[in-house]
Amino acid sequence: MKETLTIEINPKRRILKMKNAVCGSIITGTDKIRNGFGNGDCLYFDFEHRVFAVADGTERFPWASRDLLKRLSENLSQGGAPDTVQGWKELINTRVYSEQKYQHKTTFSCVSIREDESGVALIISHGGDSVVTVMNADSGSIRYQTGRDMYFAGRSKEISCVSEHPLEEDNSRVIISTDGLNDLMKFCVSQSILAGVQEMFTAHQADCVCERIHDLLRDNSGRFEHDDIGFIIIDPFKVERIDKTAVLIGGTRARHEKKFIAEYSSNPHDRWVLFPQWGEYVGVFADAGIQVQ
Repeated sequence: MKETLTIEINPKRRILKMKNAVCGSIITGTDKIRNGFGNGDCLYFDFEHRVFAVADGTERFPWASRDLLKRLSENLSQGGAPDTVQGWKELINTRVYSEQKYQHKTTFSCVSIREDESGVALIISHGGDSVVTVMNADSGSIRYQTGRDMYFAGRSKEISCVSEHPLEEDNSRVIISTDGLNDLMKFCVSQSILAGVQEMFTAHQADCVCERIHDLLRDNSGRFEHDDIGFIIIDPFKVERIDKTAVLIGGTRARHEKKFIAEYSSNPHDRWVLFPQWGEYVGVFADAGIQVQ
């Protein structure tokens, strides 16, 4: 296995990272832990098709986010990833959004990395109040950011915000995040832990951000309230394609979350499992809300 293809999962921290290229994690909200709710944030990593997505389900139906992303995964495995904006609209509207139950409201933010002879481009699909941000990794300037809209899966049968973004320079960071990340960033800036939000995403390699965020939450435990935090950080020029490799993290029910909190607080689960060993840890991953496909 080439060094660039190194992917690791830490079940206790619920972190996935690909060396130099990708990291993603979910952290359950303070109120959700206190009151015994599930974690409605769900992440999707598809290394075969280089598609990454985040969904944020409601407190009442936290698993709705996982249902949505599983349906996306099934369609990609059957037909591959579209290479046009219109193709993505058709996929989402006819086979992903259309099957979501009305009560299973969830956000949906997705990035597909497309590469051909003209270079690298992103096709971004978005509905609800999660956010996709494309940032200059050197300066921290924002090149593109989705806005909030009412096209939540479940409540809307169609998505309207699908767009293509060619990347002319290989110094980009893509951040896909739920609204809980804003709680952390606002706290860090207000306490002068960070000079600005951009500092978090430009001062580190893409695969290092998750551990930095976990450290900040540990060091400031009890000092502020935050919603579920779910995010994926991507360097789109460094993501390697790996056949038949996809991972879902999150979208857990209340009983699942309670079991995770009770059983994964100990250090034996705080380990990094390399990609070739994932098959040996299917049960450990499942109890952490992680599904390897």
